[in-house]
Amino acid sequence: MTICDGIDALLGNTLKCIRVDINLLMTTLILTFCVFHMGARKFLLKHWYIGLVGLGIILIFSFLMCCCSFLFRSSPCKYILLVIYVLAHACVVCAAVVRYQPKLVFIAVASCAAIVVLLFLFARFAPCDFTGCWIFVFVFSLVVMIMGIVAILFPTIRIVYASLGVLLFCLYIVIDIQLIIGGRTHKSQFDESDYVLAAMMLYSDFVFLFIFLLDLIGLIDA
Repeated sequence: MTICDGIDALLGNTLKCIRVDINLLMTTLILTFCVFHMGARKFLLKHWYIGLVGLGIILIFSFLMCCCSFLFRSSPCKYILLVIYVLAHACVVCAAVVRYQPKLVFIAVASCAAIVVLLFLFARFAPCDFTGCWIFVFVFSLVVMIMGIVAILFPTIRIVYASLGVLLFCLYIVIDIQLIIGGRTHKSQFDESDYVLAAMMLYSDFVFLFIFLLDLIGLIDA
């Protein structure tokens, strides 16, 4: 048994439960610093491509999750990948929030938190199973992606794109929560060894739900 395996055995379920919270806390602290620190805001506005770099890393990780999931089961590789993944999301979030007033950012944070709580309750107690709806969600994802491209050409429909993005990631959150919960009522569930992968997916859902909510609130406030 390696040292990392020993750490996993020692921390056990406690580490699995708090991992998403730690990721969100780190991202929130970085986000808050960028919102209130004028130097950081100016730097990110000037170097706007940092968000694109972070998004590119996230896309690469999404491919790895689908095709090389074994990387997220072995220590210490999974912890290194988790840190990189969180930092990439932090880059995307910070590049987004500096374009909005602090008031709108924290309205989006509060709205996102309320929606996540409601979605968790729905996913936990709803009799319907969403874990087998991946084909529907995949098609919906393609529609949102196409709408994003169209919104670049026709900014007037951007509010429709943001609304669809919010709905899409609400679906992702419900599915991932039910995959984590598992049980007899759900068709699929994460394996015990996939807790890092599950935490990364759920964390990503929260982050992108927040980004789409922020965009939607910013468009409504404009």
